[in-house]
Amino acid sequence: MTLTPIRDLLTTALKRANVSTQVNATQVVTKANEEIARILPLEQSTDARAVSLKDNILTIESSHSSTAQYLSEYEFKILNNLKKEFPGQKIIKVRYRISKTI
Repeated sequence: MTLTPIRDLLTTALKRANVSTQVNATQVVTKANEEIARILPLEQSTDARAVSLKDNILTIESSHSSTAQYLSEYEFKILNNLKKEFPGQKIIKVRYRISKTI
């Protein structure tokens, strides 16, 4: 009897449960938050976060418009790093939203 690798079992289970899209989106958002934390200065590190990936659009919330503007200057870098990490995931653009609840 051969053992099936856990990765194959998880992939099959995710497809069967039809949640692989949500899991991929969560992984992309998590990686985007890592990129945001790396880009922002330390004193602004809590001023923005990625909140969703829907219809191939990554949404980033920011508490200040200046932080959103700063991140937009690094948008190309963020998208490239995400595309390298998740080559099968199509991300067409980033949407910025100002929110005071961050």
